[in-house]
Amino acid sequence: MKSFFSTVLAVFTALIAIFFLGIGLLIAVAASSDGEAPKIKENSLLKISLSGPLNERVIDDPFAELNGALLGNEDAGALGLNDLMLGLEKAASDDNISGILLEQGAFGAGYGALEELAEYLTEFKESGKPIYSYGEYYTQKGAFLATLADTVYLHPNGIMDIRGIGISSTYYKEFFEKVGIEPLVVRGTGNNFKSAVEPYLANEMSEENRLQLSELTSQFWSFLSDGFERRGIMQSDLDSAANNWLGMDADAMKAIGMVDELGYRESIMEELEDRFEIVKWDSYASTIEQQKASDRIAVIYANGTIGNGAGDEGSIGTKNIIKALKKADKNKKVKAIVLRVNSPGGSALTSDMIHNTIEELEKPIVVSQGNYAASGGYYISCNADAIFSNSTTVTGSIGIFMSLFTAESLMAETLGLHVEEVQTHDLANFPNLYKHPNEQQYAILQRMIDRGYDDFTGKVAAGRDTTMEYVKSVGGGRVWTGTDALRIGLADQEGNLKDAIAYAAELTELEEYRLYELPIQQTGLERYMSSLSTSIKGLGTTTIGNPMLNHPAIQELIFLAQNPGMQAKLHPAFSQF
Repeated sequence: MKSFFSTVLAVFTALIAIFFLGIGLLIAVAASSDGEAPKIKENSLLKISLSGPLNERVIDDPFAELNGALLGNEDAGALGLNDLMLGLEKAASDDNISGILLEQGAFGAGYGALEELAEYLTEFKESGKPIYSYGEYYTQKGAFLATLADTVYLHPNGIMDIRGIGISSTYYKEFFEKVGIEPLVVRGTGNNFKSAVEPYLANEMSEENRLQLSELTSQFWSFLSDGFERRGIMQSDLDSAANNWLGMDADAMKAIGMVDELGYRESIMEELEDRFEIVKWDSYASTIEQQKASDRIAVIYANGTIGNGAGDEGSIGTKNIIKALKKADKNKKVKAIVLRVNSPGGSALTSDMIHNTIEELEKPIVVSQGNYAASGGYYISCNADAIFSNSTTVTGSIGIFMSLFTAESLMAETLGLHVEEVQTHDLANFPNLYKHPNEQQYAILQRMIDRGYDDFTGKVAAGRDTTMEYVKSVGGGRVWTGTDALRIGLADQEGNLKDAIAYAAELTELEEYRLYELPIQQTGLERYMSSLSTSIKGLGTTTIGNPMLNHPAIQELIFLAQNPGMQAKLHPAFSQF
């Protein structure tokens, strides 16, 4: 007993210490960041570190600088497309900025975000200022961005990871049969392309899913190939590099023109520092100022899976996006709304709630689709005044399903568990874990899902000014790229977030305006307190050291358990793009 109380006391003391240490660090960070924005010197080279994820917008992380120092990476932290959009436009006309250095590393981005960043860098190049790129390791997407550089440097033993595009999916039907679990999956009639639940029903990929995935990977590779062609790389050389993994050989990369010079970081940085003042991106981003205008265009970030919770920075819920839409609509200074959708979908109910809120808006609304705007992500897009999509946006997937699981065989035959029922009506205990539905019960679920699918396609038809028959002909759960979506009428224009904002300004005849980003982000202190609260609640149930719980399939099952009901959602394997 004494040992128990000692342990509790130690944990309690540690939590208090962590709390006050965190508060102290936050105060120190805040104090160091309260000064004026840094002055950018003449002939500065703007260094952008491509060594982490590319997010929709910058997240206020008061510990980013501290974490970077602890990890030995002074440029640690994620980039935000919102800052890059504004910052690169400013840098192009800034007399103190003479060029850009892309410092390559373990860079990750969805194809939509990658496409947008490439477009913003291309606009910067039109100013006539050079771009340089250096790295010991280039991801395939980092190498794609390097094609915009005037000079590409690679470490003599470095890697340029060109290997093509692939996607994999694990199928569970045989596993479920062996353990005695039966998936209860109901898809909308004709939803043969709705692959989110396919792994539960089969041991191999369907023809429909293989078709759509083949078309996506082919189009994405064409997109990358077009970028490499900027450097004069022949398609045959690029395919050979991918097939033979030539990116492991720095000399081979130089021989085919992927790289201009091989060299060590110290010598290359010394050369650049002799010619330029080096300024880090986060320092320059702090100098970005909005126009001094009264009118505003609200940019609302609908980012992540759509669930039944309130929602946060990385998820769409029943409160955060709806609250943001209403707040923007009531704000007299806001003249138009741009809804930035970056979502693979999720709860059909929450999607419908957001769709209804958009329907009631008085102000014009333009949708900008990012990496994904599929299934529920398209549901919340379809009734906007205009839809902008990147050519590589994964969109469409107009379909609906429900997934439940029963374990009749596992419980009765393997575990010896027997359940007796008492009920006033046949469906009182339905659905349940201990008995698979009969034909009549399954038919009830099918009718419910088909009603949901008709509702979804009907709302798409109304929003896109077409017929339900046509929507179903391009629906059925099928996934399209933005280029295809434009061709078949699911999008209005190919363009990025900046293009969508410009169109919203044109709709409302605004010449001067400032951007108003929603939902309002938590401050660093609020984020820290929320994180601490979550950590305390989770004591004893942490998944650290248990990677099985982080497997996409397990995460999908957890999501379905937490968000019961009809789903309009992409297969989790699409996150590999």
